[in-house]
Amino acid sequence: MRAEQAVFQVYNYIYASQRIRYELMIKRLIPLLLLAVLAIAGTSCNKSDNDSLVYNEPTRGFYPLQVGRYIVYDVDSVTWNNFDCSKKTRHLQMRYMVADTFTDNSGRPSYRIDVEQRDNSDSAWAASQVMYATPTNTGIELVMQNLRFEKMVFPVSNNKQWFGNRAIDTTDPGMAQYSNWVYRYSNYLQPYNNGRLSFGSTVTINAVDDSVNNPETMPNAYAERNFYREIYAYAVGMVYREITYWTYDPSVPANACRKGYSVVMRAIQYGG
Repeated sequence: MRAEQAVFQVYNYIYASQRIRYELMIKRLIPLLLLAVLAIAGTSCNKSDNDSLVYNEPTRGFYPLQVGRYIVYDVDSVTWNNFDCSKKTRHLQMRYMVADTFTDNSGRPSYRIDVEQRDNSDSAWAASQVMYATPTNTGIELVMQNLRFEKMVFPVSNNKQWFGNRAIDTTDPGMAQYSNWVYRYSNYLQPYNNGRLSFGSTVTINAVDDSVNNPETMPNAYAERNFYREIYAYAVGMVYREITYWTYDPSVPANACRKGYSVVMRAIQYGG
């Protein structure tokens, strides 16, 4: 009888171990299967001539490009002026709309993204700027205010790095803030709440996080802050952006104040 009990216990142990391994495997596979299903679903609707670039890899779903898609953002900004040592805050809303397709100067299929803004939800939208997105064999290029960024590379995976500002001439003093940025993925497939909406599968991009001194504690020393982060949700696009850049130069006492800006964007609505 004891022998039979021992055999039964061993059987239970083996069964339990196999079941645990199976459940862990399923937990790891579910996010990947979800990406594949969403990618297939995307290809069944809104097809265009660019499908081979837009959908040829499942993680491209973090930057969906179909005409009619839009995202509305709450935007909070701070501007520092070193001429009068002022600090101004502002709240507004912006809407990114994939408006049309076109062929760029290099013969590549691209998308026009219209950017509109308004003071609040009761105001009318007004044109702000136009951006251009181009899916490439390896990633997504975005032209914004005449600057070309490589916003994402594919496939997405934790800790993957790239030089997203390599098309920008950072030797130009006016472009100094974009030098030495190294884009890196983290928190791949993690849920995220941007303070307005929750998203199930996201990825974070950190590009720069540099600080030199602190004017509050070292008022006689040069100081600088440079920070950039974006978070993308699968099948939605960018749902959060935070950018801060300011300098502090005490060499001219009358202008010994911060000069720069900080902007936070949070998606509050999307569709299309």
